[in-house]
Amino acid sequence: MTDLTLTTYGVVIATLRGDQDGAHRLLDGLSHVETAQVALGATLALADTLKAACCPDYIDHIIRTLQGFALETTGGTQS
Repeated sequence: MTDLTLTTYGVVIATLRGDQDGAHRLLDGLSHVETAQVALGATLALADTLKAACCPDYIDHIIRTLQGFALETTGGTQS
């Protein structure tokens, strides 16, 4: 049985270290539901970590940057 909490943190840490292959290996053998749970958990863990480690102004900068990436990727426009 896989501990999804440990897998979630492992995926975040591997990705932060630039080890995408390692992150993918952690997901090998998981069901689609488990993979979705890890994806959501990883997103929440990273967001919580950033909020705890960064000042609010920097968090706002990160949000604007992510919004810009989303707009670039989708071809959308900022209103």
